[in-house]
Amino acid sequence: MENIKRLKQTLSPVAGIASRIRVGAVGLFMALAFVLPAQQGFEDRLTFKEIQDLLSEGIARRDTRKQALGWYKWAIYRESQTENRDSAFQYLARSVDLFLKAKDTVAYHRARAELATRLSERSQSDDALRMQQAALDYFRKKKNRRLETLVLAQMARVYQMQGDTARAVALRKEFREKGLLLKDTVLLISVFIDDIARFESEQNYQDALSLAFRVLQLADSSNRKEYIIWAQSTIGYLNEEIKDYRMALRFLRRAEASISSSFDPRRRDIYRHLSTVYVALDSLPQALNYAVRYMALADTLLNRDRLATAQRLAIQYREKERTREMENLTKAIETIEESKLAQRQFFYVLLLFFGAIILALFFIVRDYRNRLYTNRVITLQNEKINRQTIQQLEDKLRIESMQRILEGQESERRRIATDLHDSLGGLLAAIKIRMENLTGKLPGLDKNGEFSKIKGLLNDTITETRQIAHNLQPSALHQFGLMKAIQDLTTRVRSDGVPAIDFQHFGSFKDIDHTISLNCYRIVQELLQNSLKHAGATEILVQLTRTDNELALLVEDNGTGYDPDTATKGMGTDNLRQRVQFIKGEISIQTAKGQGTSTMVTVPLG
Repeated sequence: MENIKRLKQTLSPVAGIASRIRVGAVGLFMALAFVLPAQQGFEDRLTFKEIQDLLSEGIARRDTRKQALGWYKWAIYRESQTENRDSAFQYLARSVDLFLKAKDTVAYHRARAELATRLSERSQSDDALRMQQAALDYFRKKKNRRLETLVLAQMARVYQMQGDTARAVALRKEFREKGLLLKDTVLLISVFIDDIARFESEQNYQDALSLAFRVLQLADSSNRKEYIIWAQSTIGYLNEEIKDYRMALRFLRRAEASISSSFDPRRRDIYRHLSTVYVALDSLPQALNYAVRYMALADTLLNRDRLATAQRLAIQYREKERTREMENLTKAIETIEESKLAQRQFFYVLLLFFGAIILALFFIVRDYRNRLYTNRVITLQNEKINRQTIQQLEDKLRIESMQRILEGQESERRRIATDLHDSLGGLLAAIKIRMENLTGKLPGLDKNGEFSKIKGLLNDTITETRQIAHNLQPSALHQFGLMKAIQDLTTRVRSDGVPAIDFQHFGSFKDIDHTISLNCYRIVQELLQNSLKHAGATEILVQLTRTDNELALLVEDNGTGYDPDTATKGMGTDNLRQRVQFIKGEISIQTAKGQGTSTMVTVPLG
């Protein structure tokens, strides 16, 4: 009995703080549950040495954000490793200040919300709620659902500490709903951990134990070792509270086996609870063993904490020394800068004076260059206008000359056609009449072979004369228009030994100007004669097409074709192009040796 009393006296000083340690652990794991990829370093779990290296590197390189992250990690580490929450509070406040200087707004509000949770433990709940509300508004504005959910949980905890249960319940409900919407196993665990803390504060151990088993199940399914250890140890603590020591012993031993590090503070807490459970089970040797192990580990962690504090103070001292040196150097630089200020001002005045002169010269030169450029542009424009005027006059003269030539040609054609029809045609008709009268006077003359040949030649001469007169001045063009004239032309050309001519027409041709009609007729006549004389074709297509604003002439044969680059151009080709140019048309010739010839002429109307 003496041993039992002595063992209980050894463990009693730490039993009172068990609840506080558990609440602190809940806060720690709640913070770690929210992984934020955009915040580099927040999700990393660092060792003591890594935190010290991070702080040293940040101070050496004057990297404010690294320093802020180092103090943040140091605060979380101190809070999880020792019962000294005051130092963790100071380190967290330092990190908030440095995050603000580093202009990392997300990290600033995140650390500030966690600092506010610690403020509420110091009877400053109103200030804590203002800080958390600012963080909540910021995260909602940025649509950061995870950190918004975290702040809701922290605010619910503060309202619960204030005794405002209604507000705490409302916030906790919103926190759960948002957490479940995210469908994150880690977040669900954090929701259950928050509920477990509430049930513990209400001494509702059965409901807390049920949720702890749920956390263990989720942690096992997601292979989260940290939460597995937390759930096992919490189940052990809760069973100890309801005096189910066998179940408490089972889970505490499992938690002990799950911790890999020999110097993990959680192992220290588990040793203490195991010692208490063995005392309750009257296993004094085991209880004494775990009590000794608890005190040895507690001393080790305390020594390590003291060493860390000494190292931190050394870092701070070196930082102060560097700051003092920088202040002295800054004062020396300020003195030098003040001595140079007057020189700079004088230099700036001179620079401004010379700058004004250079600017004035620049505007003068620019104005002069603009005048030269303007005069050059005006001269070029005048030259261009003169060239255009000369070109227009030349085109006008060429068109007038071409018009006179074509009118002269047509006038000469009419004269020749008239002479052939009236003079030569009349003489040939008189000769034919006399020959017919001669056959009446000489009855046997019709049977004379030579007479018959002469009579046949005379008939052919009369027909040829009429044909030539008709070609020179087509009467069908004047009487019936372009389409009938070209149809008549193709009909008169058809005979034995002549290629098959296919005439096609599309559209109405009644209101076409006589000058255009006459030139189009001559163009088709010239193209048709070229195909008959030179192409050696068996088929010729003549097509006439009228649209609203255009007249198209097509003459196509399947003859021998020619090479446009080597073919010689005769008078007929020149006349053809002159006529097309005169009526403002365009001509396109597609031909090659052995491929026939296709000539398209388009004439604008209106």
